[in-house]
Amino acid sequence: MSKLVQDQLEANIPKAWTPTFQSTVIKASNAEIWDKDGNRFLDYVGGYAVLNTGHVHPKVIAKVKTQLDNFTHSCFAYAPHQNAIDLCTEVNKRYPIDTETKTFLVNSGAEAVENAIKIARYYSGKQHIVAFKGGFHGRTYMAMGLTGKENPYKKGFGPFPDFISHTDYPYEYRGITDDQALENFISHIKNVGTDNIAAVLIEIQLGEGGYIPASEYFLAELKKIAHENNILLIFDEVQTGFGRTGEMFGSNKVGVTPDIATLAKGIAGGFPLAAVVGRSKIMDSIHDAGIGSTFGASPVSCAAALGVLEVFDEENILENVKNHSEIMTKNLLNLQTEKDFIGDVRGYGTMIGVEIVENKKIKNPSKDIAMQIIEHSKDNGLLLVNCGLEGNVIRFMGPLTTPITQVQEAMEIFTKSVNAI
Repeated sequence: MSKLVQDQLEANIPKAWTPTFQSTVIKASNAEIWDKDGNRFLDYVGGYAVLNTGHVHPKVIAKVKTQLDNFTHSCFAYAPHQNAIDLCTEVNKRYPIDTETKTFLVNSGAEAVENAIKIARYYSGKQHIVAFKGGFHGRTYMAMGLTGKENPYKKGFGPFPDFISHTDYPYEYRGITDDQALENFISHIKNVGTDNIAAVLIEIQLGEGGYIPASEYFLAELKKIAHENNILLIFDEVQTGFGRTGEMFGSNKVGVTPDIATLAKGIAGGFPLAAVVGRSKIMDSIHDAGIGSTFGASPVSCAAALGVLEVFDEENILENVKNHSEIMTKNLLNLQTEKDFIGDVRGYGTMIGVEIVENKKIKNPSKDIAMQIIEHSKDNGLLLVNCGLEGNVIRFMGPLTTPITQVQEAMEIFTKSVNAI
């Protein structure tokens, strides 16, 4: 990064918001980005799992340009527009809740989570929310309270709402089996008191918490226990939505349907948008004007989202995910057998996490080795970031539209970087 840009950052940007990438991006296309010095990178950060359909996909951009020629904003609560109506209709058709649904559009994943909780508490007449250790649900205040990862997201910002509690997420590699996590959940809700629990909120696969997938068995049993106790089930699909797991939504992948789901990130191809979709009876329970958003149903972002759906409908994206996943999994599992510091390889579809440890026998997390691999990868043209409670999991978030040759290139760079340790 040039001294001029560095000086500008230091003078104008809060230190806590300092970018990781030590350059400025000037151009991008699908899975590739270029910095101001002309260096080319394969982007497996993808705007933090946003660019499922790649950078500047032509179909998405065409929809946006058409909308820009007409108008850029209309607060939907006053003056509706067709893009939002069409998008809500499509989400209701596609999201696999087994009764009629309705959809509410907002700006971000955190805002979607906030509204999902707000709606669940209103509908149920109950207050308490159970979330999971390791979960990430956003940076607004209630979303931070729901998040189960203390550092850096919650550290120093408390206290948080006292109607939130956390229980164990299943983590086989660290000794928390599905059955143990279910036993802990049952014990937890009994201790809290089921009469005052409105909902349980869970990611189908942890994002920031370490790319840990929950099994179909665990989620089906969780739903059964929740419903037996008159507790709503909310899926946070901000990261698992729009193809990343190998199905359109994580719910499709695991064959378990929630009462409410939150969607964001990949929904609009890089434009800010999010959604809450839920059973019509639940969504319609709110009094007039009890939910709303000035920018939430942005006509431009909704146009982009309709373009994303067009890409999925016309370009066989889910088959891409299958092919990408096969290449990535084969390469990563081979590396796991060769390297004592690769403890686990896991995840649905291309949402793959590689857990780095000091060695396989004692399994002590090693953020240091993980960051060395990430730095070597960047030096060789592959962008990656870490996650996990100890920061020792390397995650892959590349576009689902990445050409096979570039998937193979990414694996070659990663292998080279691992071998450099």
